[in-house]
Amino acid sequence: MPEISVSEELYRQLEAASSTDDIEETLWKMLGEYRRENTPQSDTSEGHSFSDV
Repeated sequence: MPEISVSEELYRQLEAASSTDDIEETLWKMLGEYRRENTPQSDTSEGHSFSDV
């Protein structure tokens, strides 16, 4: 799995956003939202969907 480095401020924002989920789950949700907003065609490409996230 790739490693991602983020600033302390961004990490704190992620912690706040993931108060009921673990941070990795929150990141997957954010990725799905970003992809739907910016590249809607990628949401269903290759049979994958982020709608369940």
